[in-house]
Amino acid sequence: MSATLFVLGSYFMKKIIGIIILSILLGSTSFAGVKKGKGEVTMTANTVDFFIKYIRGKKSQVPLAFILSSDGSWSHYWYCPMMKTCRAGNYMPTIRDCEEKTGVDCGLFARKRTIVWKNDINPGKGKASRISSKWSDAEIRAKLTELGFLGGSSSTSTTTIPKITKKKETKKITKKKSQSNDIVSQLKDLKDLLDSGVLTNEEFEKAKKKLLN
Repeated sequence: MSATLFVLGSYFMKKIIGIIILSILLGSTSFAGVKKGKGEVTMTANTVDFFIKYIRGKKSQVPLAFILSSDGSWSHYWYCPMMKTCRAGNYMPTIRDCEEKTGVDCGLFARKRTIVWKNDINPGKGKASRISSKWSDAEIRAKLTELGFLGGSSSTSTTTIPKITKKKETKKITKKKSQSNDIVSQLKDLKDLLDSGVLTNEEFEKAKKKLLN
């Protein structure tokens, strides 16, 4: 009798342990098999605002997943109710929908508050890729820029080039004006010499032709 109870007890104990393990596995935020984004991408202004909203979360909800297109224009996200362990959903239908609408590759950009999209800068894990909900909008934008997902300060160089070009053009115009003034002055001097009889008509024409050439 005691042996039978022991066997039954062992059986039910294994069942309970199995149920606990299964619950843990189903309840964990597993993103295995989800297509993660990779390659260079620059987020649009609207997408950045959308991402900041995602990072902030909602009342009693926390960020779970953020999907992004490789041209940075399309995005979608999910939240998880606070104080609950959420299981990662099937994001592939959304990723395929993104690819159909944009015509470019799409993938997982962020898992919770960690940016997993890999480019030449972002490692896709750890503190270096993590965003804090306590950061200001400017700090989040600065982090996205640091990780290569926002444009840098290239606008400064583009505004500098026209200024230099303008200076050069101004110098050229000034030089041309100066040369024109010199020619006019020399022509007047030649005309005065002609009128005073110092130069003949033939000498005047030769000097004028040489000056104009």
